[in-house]
Amino acid sequence: MPLIENAIQCSAELSEMFIEVDRFQLQKCRFRCEATDGTDFAFSLGEPLKNGDCVHQTLTHCYILKQLPEKVIRVNLPRIAKEAAQLAWQIGNLHQPVDIRDNFLLVSDDPTLRRTLKKIGLKFKSSKEIFSPPPHSEFPAHQHVPELEYDHSHFFSISHGSTI
Repeated sequence: MPLIENAIQCSAELSEMFIEVDRFQLQKCRFRCEATDGTDFAFSLGEPLKNGDCVHQTLTHCYILKQLPEKVIRVNLPRIAKEAAQLAWQIGNLHQPVDIRDNFLLVSDDPTLRRTLKKIGLKFKSSKEIFSPPPHSEFPAHQHVPELEYDHSHFFSISHGSTI
C-alpha cells in the first residue's frame, strides 16, 4: 500500500485514476482510502490536500484526488445590501461553513437554513456540488483584547474586562 505524504507533479501522458474522497477526508492529514481500480492508499500528510491533487503515479497511471459532490444550498448573492447582510447573519448565526463564489454562495444542505431562507424571502436552490469552504482556521478567530471593555454576560454569565 503506497504511503502518501504530499501531492506530486504527475506526468500528463499517463492515464488518470481517481481516488474519490469527501470534503471531510480532504480536511484530514491521516486517513486511508481506495482508488477506483482497488488500490489502497494510506495518507500521512503535513497539511491537507485538495480536490484535483495528484498523489501517486505508476508506469501507466497517475492517481488524482476527486472530491465527491454533496447536497448543498445554492443562494445567489443579493444585490441589496440589507438582504446580503441578513443572509450573512442567518448563515453565521447557524455557524455554517460557506463556500463563496463570484455571484453565489454554497452552504451545506440544512433544513433549518432552508426554513429560515424561505421565511425571510430569499430564493435558493438545493443541488449536489463540490463544496469547498475554507478551513475555519484561515480566518481570524474571536479574540479578547485586554484593553477593550466588553461584556459576554449573555453567554453562560461570563464577563470579560471591567464593567464600569
